Amino acid sequence: MKMTTKELNQAVLKFNTECPEGTEVIVTLDDGSTRKTQTTSEAWILGGHTAVVLLDGISGCYLLSRVVKA
Repeated sequence: MKMTTKELNQAVLKFNTECPEGTEVIVTLDDGSTRKTQTTSEAWILGGHTAVVLLDGISGCYLLSRVVKA
């Protein structure tokens, strides 16, 4: 399901409020396993269509939908 620009902006704002840089989070990895880590950036909208965040020890960014506060 594709999110609208408004929904993406709301998701990023909510995530950044609840999980500022350095917050411990749990991410669901590509293989379905989970890993405890922390945010190393604020969330942002990548390419105008995907809400993402950077995580410690993990290469690349991850979808906000796969990251929850620990």
